[in-house]
Amino acid sequence: MSATLAPRLRLPARVEGSLRRLALPYASVIFGAHPLAGLLALAATLVVPAHGAAGLAGLASAALWARLLGRPLAQREDGFYAFNGLLVGLALGLMFRLSWSLLLVLVLATLFTTLVGTVLRDLAERYIGLPMMSFPFVIGTWLALLAATRFPGLEIALDPAWAGQLGAGVLPGPVELFLHSLGACFFQLSVPSGLLVLLALVVLSRWSVVLAVIGFAAGSATWLALGGDPAALEGHLLGFNFILVAIALGGYFVVLSPASLLLAALAASTTAVLAAATLGALEPLAVPVLALPFLLTTLLLRYALGLRATAGSLHLVRGVPGSPEQNLARAAFRDRRYPDPLLPLFHLPVLGRWTITQGPHGAVTHQGLWAHAWDFEVTDADGARFAGAGARPEDYHAFGAPVVAPAAGRVVRVVAHLPDNAIGDVDIVNNWGNLVLLWHPGDVYTLLCHLRQHSVTVKEGDTVSLGQVVGKVGNSGRSPLPHLHMQAQRSPEIGSPTCPSAFLHVLSQEGSDGPLRYLTNATPATGHDVEAAPRDALAQSAVSLPAGIAIPWRVVRQGQIREDRWVSTIDPLGARHLASSSGARTGIYADTTYLTTLGYTGSPTDLLGLFHLGTPRLPLITNPGVVWEDTLDAGPFVPLWARMLHELARPFTEIGAIRTTTRVRAGERGLVVRTELDVAALVGGRGALPDAVEVIWAAGRGPVSLRAWRGGALLVAAEVTA
Repeated sequence: MSATLAPRLRLPARVEGSLRRLALPYASVIFGAHPLAGLLALAATLVVPAHGAAGLAGLASAALWARLLGRPLAQREDGFYAFNGLLVGLALGLMFRLSWSLLLVLVLATLFTTLVGTVLRDLAERYIGLPMMSFPFVIGTWLALLAATRFPGLEIALDPAWAGQLGAGVLPGPVELFLHSLGACFFQLSVPSGLLVLLALVVLSRWSVVLAVIGFAAGSATWLALGGDPAALEGHLLGFNFILVAIALGGYFVVLSPASLLLAALAASTTAVLAAATLGALEPLAVPVLALPFLLTTLLLRYALGLRATAGSLHLVRGVPGSPEQNLARAAFRDRRYPDPLLPLFHLPVLGRWTITQGPHGAVTHQGLWAHAWDFEVTDADGARFAGAGARPEDYHAFGAPVVAPAAGRVVRVVAHLPDNAIGDVDIVNNWGNLVLLWHPGDVYTLLCHLRQHSVTVKEGDTVSLGQVVGKVGNSGRSPLPHLHMQAQRSPEIGSPTCPSAFLHVLSQEGSDGPLRYLTNATPATGHDVEAAPRDALAQSAVSLPAGIAIPWRVVRQGQIREDRWVSTIDPLGARHLASSSGARTGIYADTTYLTTLGYTGSPTDLLGLFHLGTPRLPLITNPGVVWEDTLDAGPFVPLWARMLHELARPFTEIGAIRTTTRVRAGERGLVVRTELDVAALVGGRGALPDAVEVIWAAGRGPVSLRAWRGGALLVAAEVTA
């Protein structure tokens, strides 16, 4: 979903590429990547042309040094070196008159900045996993300023005095100070510069504007409430620290939410106190605080949030951050659709259909430190656990059933000699009974307990594969009747405290009358029946979309016929996409168990957009009774004003969501996948969204037919032409 208001510039590719490389460092300063926002920020620096020229010189010099020093292309293109050099140039351009002496100092200062950036980036990525942002700029600028005290050829600039008068007195004092602080993000101290930076923020993210106001208000209020000098907010460029820290922690590194808004205000207040401390420490050295208060607060809080045992109401952004709106949309419509990459994931340790008789936080023993565990039993059609009188372990359906490895790993501990209990008896001395403890990559362990005496088929030190039989269900240990206990834990000690985990690709049913649901990842609760989702050969052949395949379409919409063509691509990082001839694009993820579409961009009426809606998630099954649900982002399919309304309201309520319900069956032409769309959560109309989409997949060919309906009327009918 695009979080920008600006249309994409339609320029020749070479020209557009050059503009993007120029604009990206400017946009990066305010946590963005849109070229128009970068160009507006560039314009803000050129309100005083000499300042802007010094910034451009710093940018070009740093980019050249990064190239000459052999920095990887990806690191050069992400703007890290360029925007640090840009800031060095802008800071020195504010303080010294543009001259050949300044340019020489600037070139050498950007060399040092690039070297510092290389070292800090490597150390941070290797040891603490934090971005260094503009730390290299701060160090490089301090070096240049300290050196300047020995170089009388550098002339102090007088531009700030007259630049600050531009637009002065027109707006209320606090508003003018806010705009000056926005301009100070680029070391510009005028109302026009601040307005241009504000407009750049609007292009990037409306929530960034809100966060900027929150940060400025909270930081300034704290400074003044503690008796700080009002003139220092502008004279020492403190205000922009409050703005940047609020954007960083309110929505860039932390997913936007009511809690993150409070965090933004608290971080800005903390930055005000830290600014006073750093100002007092650095004034004797005659060097400014620059962005140091913002950087210290952001990195300390970001690191502390990463050390929490539980996420709570503050969720760190996963992957490469975008705008606050993009991060929130991704958290709502992508991250929540799929498991946390840090969560241990397993397959079911049993074969066939089983009942969870005690799930996580169960009422009997799955509590406290051992809350995240499952007890598996087999029940028949009448819900009975046993046949006959149930007086012997052998009467129970689960007794003697195979237990399989839930993931590949290594056998750490085995206990196999303990006798099985009589029904109703328990062995409290050997609480866990016969067991197999497995180690899995990622230093997580699974404990499979209460196994049948002498049924274990592996020994300590063995390597096991996913699905390999390791024993049979028994009734040993603290087990009054036959069942399998499974838990994940972080320690190799038998019976260690459990850790949260989930099962992959599960068919789950709650109660005998509930629908049979497919879940990509599940933490089944007490009373749910579960079984592994079977893989169907027809489905696996039909959904294959190898890179390079072209799919030509004949599309009929409201009596109009047109041609379309999709191409399956894979980028250098391994991400797969489908791209249409009209420029629409959707991400594709597929493995041996399911296919899903991700992140559609393009026209709301494009055929590929309908495909995205009709294939939110497709497990490789053909069971006609199975249903699965998903939640997609309506942003690409609704009017701009409705998308903006969704973005503004989404931190406080689930809005802008398309809820989907999908079923699959085997038809004459192949796999028939029908998805119903529920748009009740949308505000301001449903735009171009249909009620239902049906996609037919043919074995070895991929999608061959697509139809969409609205209100019972056929909107689109499309067929593959070859």
